[in-house]
Amino acid sequence: MGKNIFLVFLMVCGMAYAATLQDSYQHFSSLDENQDFLMYWTINDTTKMMDIAISVNNLGWVGIGFSPYTGRMPGSDIVIGWVDSQGTPHLQDRYATGHILPELDTQQDYTLLSGEEKDGKTILKFRRKFVTGDSKDLPIEGGTSRLIWAYNSQDPTSPTSIPVHQKKGSRSLNLFDNIPLADKPPLPNDTMTFDVLANNVTIPTFHTTYWCTAFKIPEINGSGHIIKIGAKIQNKHLGVVHHILVFDCPFDDSYHGFSAACHSRNMPQGLNRCRGATIIGAWASGNEGTEFPAHVGLPIGGSSGTRYLLMETHYDNPNLTPGIVDSSGLTFYYTFQKRQYDAGMLQIGKSVSPNQVIPEGQKKWESVGYCAQDCTQKNLPATGINVVANFLHTHLVGTALKLKHHRNGVELPILAENPHYDFNYQDIMYLKKETKVMPGGTATSQEMCLVFLMYYPKQPLATCLSYENNVNYLAYFEELKKAGKTPPFNTFPSQPPYAWSVLERTKIGNNSRNYRDLDQVCGGNSL
Repeated sequence: MGKNIFLVFLMVCGMAYAATLQDSYQHFSSLDENQDFLMYWTINDTTKMMDIAISVNNLGWVGIGFSPYTGRMPGSDIVIGWVDSQGTPHLQDRYATGHILPELDTQQDYTLLSGEEKDGKTILKFRRKFVTGDSKDLPIEGGTSRLIWAYNSQDPTSPTSIPVHQKKGSRSLNLFDNIPLADKPPLPNDTMTFDVLANNVTIPTFHTTYWCTAFKIPEINGSGHIIKIGAKIQNKHLGVVHHILVFDCPFDDSYHGFSAACHSRNMPQGLNRCRGATIIGAWASGNEGTEFPAHVGLPIGGSSGTRYLLMETHYDNPNLTPGIVDSSGLTFYYTFQKRQYDAGMLQIGKSVSPNQVIPEGQKKWESVGYCAQDCTQKNLPATGINVVANFLHTHLVGTALKLKHHRNGVELPILAENPHYDFNYQDIMYLKKETKVMPGGTATSQEMCLVFLMYYPKQPLATCLSYENNVNYLAYFEELKKAGKTPPFNTFPSQPPYAWSVLERTKIGNNSRNYRDLDQVCGGNSL
């Protein structure tokens, strides 16, 4: 009996210490699936500093680093620390030249604030400037950061003799554009939930599978607000369930419960179009879920709220393991205590189309989409809308996205940007200061391909896109035909001169700088 009480006491102490760290920092995330390596951080935009704490279930050395947007060790900016047998904390600024012990930096830019070992954990607190001016350090900047971590159960025998790691990993994170923990509103007492889960899907024995599942959400009495979306991933499948996207898309009731590979011949056209619809929920490995700002919620029920969802699950099965059956998905939290504003999602960018061509032989290619003033003038109120968050979305080829904002011919500050996009980590990015978008302006998204803006108050407008007309491609495809190239162009790349050189004489791709050269999609109807 006494032993059981002692164990419970230790558990409560450990939880209280974690709560203390969360109370002391703006943000928190686990860097590994088992929650053995926890990171807490606070951003100070005034001093351009980041305060960091790491709590690791380990009593030897621990290390964390900023990789050059690869998630790999070479080129990374790394800090290694430990608490020695005398209780003295140590911290070293290092940089990696390869898969060997990182070199000690001659300019130490991490400031150790404190360190201790407690309840089987090593806790280190330190600080660093966003930009140090040291060529061996990487800048800490907006967009997706790709962190690496490692640890060993032994302390270094000397500051220059550090044993090789026993465990390691990497994690993509959005460090700058989150709602601080203290600002996340508590759930109302009437909060209810519904799950959107894979229906015992036997994961195919392919490296990559996209699986689509259609849902009609449960009928609710009245109307309410979705205020939070959480992950419900089977623990043993965390390494297989790669990411999840949920689209809000009306479809026929008969499709409810449909479940099949998204690219299969069984996929109905009525559902296939939903994969280009409005994204209202997303999860990627390590993502803690989505919580909406305290004054907005996504409408549910009633005459205009969300009623139908399509869930796209990306399974990653590199070992081609047979017999994996999955029921992972997301949990939606909703309340009848409606918030001040109905939130809307506005899709901006380049319309999803087979005509979105990236010619062969390119090291970089920009794909540009416009939300034209013709559309916003007709569909936005004279007082404008208030953007609170954005969700940047592209596929495997995309590496960076940017949403520009224009008003009365003047370019305003960037509305959304991720210069280091990671397809495997897609997350909502919250604006620290709401941005007013007025009717009559234009916006462009670069490099590829879509931006979803969360805004209020909700308007009928859901889509504001552009695309190149098929006519613009006729000369290009004619050149391909003459060269003996026909879809799906599996023999590419060909030898120079490339058949696509005709693109330089058309108004597409890099040359689509004037939105009036393009066709528009506004609220789902062509202008």
